[in-house]
Amino acid sequence: MKEKRVKSAINIKRGRRNRVRGAELQRQTVRMCSGFELESFNRDRGGANHEKGDVEIEGDYYGCKRKKRIPQYIIPEKQEVGVIIRGDRLEPMMVVSLERYLLMMKLVKDAKENNE
Repeated sequence: MKEKRVKSAINIKRGRRNRVRGAELQRQTVRMCSGFELESFNRDRGGANHEKGDVEIEGDYYGCKRKKRIPQYIIPEKQEVGVIIRGDRLEPMMVVSLERYLLMMKLVKDAKENNE
């Protein structure tokens, strides 16, 4: 019968700070949404990954990825508002600031409410 290996204390701590930083981003996102009066929930609580995404905003799920460094070609430069990116055989995506995106969501939500 195989003996169980005892986990090293070093390996247990590996990645802990990254998880904490990711949780900070999720909480920041929910706070920013409340500033725009958007309904949002942190769905990735207590280390249990939610199967649909990390944050729910107005019924849609979003993942939160926090990295120390982001490739320069993804960051808008000059007078650009956002960057459109696409990989081979993938759909185009746009990178914009969270604040601008939440403002657009708020405007769409208000327009829908006014039409009803």
